[in-house]
Amino acid sequence: MLEYSHKDPEQRQKDQLYALLQVTRAINNNASARDLFSIYEFILNKQLGFSRIAYCSFDEIWKWPVHVDADFDISRIKPERDLEGFDDLTILEPVREADMLEAFDVVIPVKHKGKALAYLLLGRLDRKGIKTQHKADLEFVQTISNIISVAIENKRLFKENVQQEMLKRELEMAKEVQSMFIPSSLPQDEHFDFAAVYKPVRQIGGDYYDFIRLSEREVMFCMADVSGKGVAAALLMANFQAFLRARVSVNTDLQSLVSELNDHVVQAAKGEKFITLFIARYTIDNQMLEYVNAGHNPPVLCSGNEILVLTSGTTGLGMLEKLHRLESGLIRIDHGSLLVCYTDGLVEQENEGGVDFGIEQLQELLLENKDLSAAAFNEMLIRDFTSHKGDQPSLDDVSLLTCRFY
Repeated sequence: MLEYSHKDPEQRQKDQLYALLQVTRAINNNASARDLFSIYEFILNKQLGFSRIAYCSFDEIWKWPVHVDADFDISRIKPERDLEGFDDLTILEPVREADMLEAFDVVIPVKHKGKALAYLLLGRLDRKGIKTQHKADLEFVQTISNIISVAIENKRLFKENVQQEMLKRELEMAKEVQSMFIPSSLPQDEHFDFAAVYKPVRQIGGDYYDFIRLSEREVMFCMADVSGKGVAAALLMANFQAFLRARVSVNTDLQSLVSELNDHVVQAAKGEKFITLFIARYTIDNQMLEYVNAGHNPPVLCSGNEILVLTSGTTGLGMLEKLHRLESGLIRIDHGSLLVCYTDGLVEQENEGGVDFGIEQLQELLLENKDLSAAAFNEMLIRDFTSHKGDQPSLDDVSLLTCRFY
C-alpha cells in the first residue's frame, strides 16, 4: 500500500496542490522537457509514493523518459502493440506471467483528439485498495500526466504553430482542477440566502469565494482575488483556499488568521503575486458580523435605506512580509439586510465611452433592488453589467457573493 494513501485527506490535498504549483511554475518558466520529466518523476515517486513507474511518450519514436525500478526489462513493452487499446485509466486484471504488462497494475493513457501522446504505467499497488482510497489519487495522477504530456507536446509542435490548440487542452484540465475548490452549493435557510456568480475572463481565473460553517450558530465566508490571470493565478488561489480551510479548523480569530494567510502568500508567491481578501465571521445569535478587508474591493451592505461600505482591514496579502497595521470591523446586521461582495472585474469594467461600472452604480442598484432574493439580485446585476460593457472585451474575472440575512 502506498505511504501516500495513509495521509489524511487535508494533507493529501495540500500535497496535490503543491505538486500542481511545481508543474505550473516549470511550464510558465519554459523548463526543458528533461526538467519537466525530472519534476514529474519526483512528484510520482518521492511525493506521491509510487515505487514502480514507467512513462513513455512519442517523439518520432516511442521513448521511455521516466523509468523507476529497474528490476524488469521495459524494452519488452511496445506501446504501439501493447498499449494502443487503452483509452482511459485502466486497472489491470491479474495477468499471466508471460504477459508484457505483468509488472504493472494500472495504465493511464494520455490522448488528444484520439491520438496517443503518452502512457503511464504504475506497479506495486495494493490491489485491494486500488478501487477505494487509491482511486482519487490515480485520478489526480491522470491530471498531472495530462498537463505534463500536453506541455511537452506543445514544445514538440511549437514550430508547426499548433501550440495554442494544446494549451487549450491544458486550460480545460486546469479548469477541472479549479472547479474542485469552488463551493458547489451555498446555504439557503431560515438564517441566510446566499448566491454566487463566477465568470472568469479566460477558461480559468484567480477569483475565489467560500462559505465555511464553523458551528450551528456561527459561519465564515470570504471572497478573494489573485493579481494576474490564467493558470498560475488559479493554482495559487487553489493553494490559498486549501491553506485557509486548514487554518480555519484550528484558528477562527480573524486578525490572527489573516496574519497567517499573509505569511503563507509571501512564501508561496515569492513576491510575484498578491491576493486581496474579504473575510467575515457571522454569529447568528447576536447578529454580529466581524470582518477584515485585506485590500479587497469593499463589499456593500444595504440595511433599510442605508448603505454601508465595509473597508476596515489591512493591505493585500503578500504585498508586505508582515502586516504592520491590521484591524477588524464589527457591525450588527439587521434582519433583511443584503450584502454584496464582488471582485474588481465588476466595478472596473469600462463601457465604449471609457466610463467604468463603478461602486456608485452598484450602490444605486442595490438600493433600487434591495428586496430581491440573493440569486435574483445577482442575475439583475449581471444583466446591467453586460449592458454597460456592450461590445467591450472583459478586463478581468467577475465574481459575486451575495447574502440576504434573516
